[in-house]
Amino acid sequence: MSAEQRTTRIAVLALEGCVASSVTGPLDVFAMANILGREQGLGESFAAEVVSLRPGPVRSFHGVEVAARHVPGPSDRFDLILVPAMVGPLEAIVAERAVVAWLAEQHARGARLAAVCAGVLLLAETGLLDGREATTHWGLAHSFAARYPRVTLKSELLVVDNGDVLTAGGVTAYLDLCLHLVARHASSELAMHCARMLLVEPARRFQAPFAVHTSPRGHGDSAVLLAQDWLEAHLSGPVTLEGAARAASLGQRTLLRRFRKATGDTPLDYVQRLRIETAKRLLETTPRTVEDITQAVGYADATSFRRRFKARTGLTPDGYRRRFVIPKR
Repeated sequence: MSAEQRTTRIAVLALEGCVASSVTGPLDVFAMANILGREQGLGESFAAEVVSLRPGPVRSFHGVEVAARHVPGPSDRFDLILVPAMVGPLEAIVAERAVVAWLAEQHARGARLAAVCAGVLLLAETGLLDGREATTHWGLAHSFAARYPRVTLKSELLVVDNGDVLTAGGVTAYLDLCLHLVARHASSELAMHCARMLLVEPARRFQAPFAVHTSPRGHGDSAVLLAQDWLEAHLSGPVTLEGAARAASLGQRTLLRRFRKATGDTPLDYVQRLRIETAKRLLETTPRTVEDITQAVGYADATSFRRRFKARTGLTPDGYRRRFVIPKR
């Protein structure tokens, strides 16, 4: 981006229940980009401000008030609008219909939209993600997929860029999103310089290593619960759909249908998730070898385990241990 090119005008949207750092943090990244950009002769690449559709300060989820400029309608034009992370019931988040309408209007006027964590739900509500890929916090993946089946969810990724609509994973993924935007609107070199100055690992792609798989048990299907119990009890040994169906007193096809509806997974994929989650805990808390852990979680050979582990987490078992080992006191 040359000094003669137009500065990218960014609105960071403040919403009730937002995570304050995902509102103010982007301002820090873009301000740092401007400081470093001037050193590189790029001029002011970004003009970012906090806005709200309601007058007065906005209260974050933990009670801190965030000052914001009131934007009453679509008259103000922005190049980019960033929706922050949110904390609270999903129904309350998507109930912000005025926000959804405003985002759709701004997009129709040429603004690119970006969102972080649960803020992605508001983008999904506009319909702009239908038939496209998106990401959100890994803990919201099951609920998001059920609510928005037309969206191709890539919850293992940190940032998904569709050009006019961008989404990012967990709360601090706003850093990855903002660095991505700096690279896109200014230069990759400037984004790398910002990452170094802010002590942020550059070019992170996956949030999968941080994900924790929990067994959904509040679905109300007692037969599926029986199948889950059987699968978890046989985690380290041979697992078959026939055995799970017998434990649930269901036919195999019926179990497949009901299990997927209740948990979002097939029984066998559910087992793979549990095995990888168990392996992660063993890598974090024990000195056991990868070969020993392979046997403990029910895989036949270490090569297959390593391949599956990396496919699920984005890291090798040894790489995961180096990154997440829990130090002994």
